[in-house]
Amino acid sequence: MRFIWLDINSSYSHSSLAIPLLDAQLESNQRDKAIWEVVSGTLSANYYDIIEKLLSQKPDVIFSTIWLFNSQYILPILKKIKILIPEVRIIIGGPDFLGDNYHFLLNNPEIEAVVRGDGELLYPLLVNSLINNLPVFNLQGICTFYKDEYHDNSRAIINSVSDLRIPENSGFFNYNKPFVQVETSRGCFNTCNFCVSGIKEKVTYIDYKSLKERLDNLISRKVRHIRILDRTFNANSNHACELLKIMKLYNGSLSFHIEVHPAFLSETVRSMLKTIPAGLIHAEVGIQSLNDNVLKRSGRKGSSKRSAEGLKFLKSLGTIEVHTDLIIGLPGYNFEELLDDYKTLVKMDVEEIQVELLKLLPGTEFRTNHNKYGLKFSPVPPYEILESDVMSFSETRKAMILSRFSDLWYNNSEWKSLISTLTNTETEFLEKFIDYISPLDTSNISSEKCGLILYNYIKEFVPEYIKDLSILWLKWGYSVNKDPGKVAIRFERYHTGIDFPFEKSNFDNNSYYYIDKQEDTHWYSFNKNSKRLKHYISLSKSSKMITESKFF
Repeated sequence: MRFIWLDINSSYSHSSLAIPLLDAQLESNQRDKAIWEVVSGTLSANYYDIIEKLLSQKPDVIFSTIWLFNSQYILPILKKIKILIPEVRIIIGGPDFLGDNYHFLLNNPEIEAVVRGDGELLYPLLVNSLINNLPVFNLQGICTFYKDEYHDNSRAIINSVSDLRIPENSGFFNYNKPFVQVETSRGCFNTCNFCVSGIKEKVTYIDYKSLKERLDNLISRKVRHIRILDRTFNANSNHACELLKIMKLYNGSLSFHIEVHPAFLSETVRSMLKTIPAGLIHAEVGIQSLNDNVLKRSGRKGSSKRSAEGLKFLKSLGTIEVHTDLIIGLPGYNFEELLDDYKTLVKMDVEEIQVELLKLLPGTEFRTNHNKYGLKFSPVPPYEILESDVMSFSETRKAMILSRFSDLWYNNSEWKSLISTLTNTETEFLEKFIDYISPLDTSNISSEKCGLILYNYIKEFVPEYIKDLSILWLKWGYSVNKDPGKVAIRFERYHTGIDFPFEKSNFDNNSYYYIDKQEDTHWYSFNKNSKRLKHYISLSKSSKMITESKFF
């Protein structure tokens, strides 16, 4: 018998943790009774190529995990495979199926069954039924039609995540990605109406001693970046401190990505965070909104005041990279409030601001009672908000332009400093720049193109910042022959009256340019043959000292 996992991810850097985690729960004699293979791909792959790969494996059973961004890709593949191999049994799971699955199965008869909830304990029983060609309608966590009758066997729920065999025990665990995921808890203390993690009845934690062994193993496999799967890392102070102690042991060997709720940073956790060395932790800090009424309607615990104070604390450490989130379309959250919250986060100088559309996920409070909250959403994945009770479709679209602006300009290290300055000093910059880029095609846009768009906006509306843009333009190695670069003045060997900072000048091979500002002068050395930036210096006029020097 041939079992095939169809594994489709958003990009190469991601891989499914579900496959090795489920596979690790099987007994060896179960694996011996079948042939197991994985067919992998990304959303950019030609799906006819994926179909051909599946056909070549001649599967008896196909498993796949469905989530928001791959379902529209995977389902057509599975439907076509069922036509080409009518006898194949297809069973899928994932967060898309935490709600009522009756209509999904009714409208997708190619799918024999879906799994709702935690699949780890169910999986060995499911595999046993399939190997023996038995029906699966009576297994807990299975939703299916059997003999024209719909069977819904509730959710599959594990007692504790620490009871599970670790995914690294599976031959399907992928050590070759830019990062690997390690689940350190399951469930969430929070009850957010938009999140599937809040549905779980309890929070369970892994065994800390085993975590050290797992991290040692990952290091031996050349893994360097760990994404901790822990919905609210600091909800339990003891848990957070235990993990932080372990992380510190791997300073210089590993880096960790964690999710933090800034309103729940206890003094114990704060004390521990103060000892974290720079570069060890990247924190994704859930803000969602800084409006208490919005948070209350969303079922999210913690006040906006405490969240803002917690975020300031994290930024004050200077050792942790901080990524924040805002959600478009939460009930009661209008566009003006979203803009104000964005400006507040800019003032706090967080490293990244992610602005995302609310997704009405199956099984969540917002999805089940969307009419009560005045929410209109897409009926197809990713179930994104179209209108809320206080945000029209046109405003939702405008908010998505803010999201695009954030990704391309604020979250871009090349332009962030200037964007922050403009946002903090020019009262309506954010509103005006969003309107300015609204008609532009910003798909597949380069960082250089972002710089040109910003330059043209500055030239038209706030020309006093032209030099600031041009300084960054040349600093990042872009051409002196394009408009932002033409602001610089070329320095020749016979020029006098200005301090020339390059000790070892070579006018035969290099060309030198500078941009003079009131407080400092910025110098650039370009190789004449390659036209590439070789050396950048910022020279303070008051101290005559070099304050920044970079070599390329």
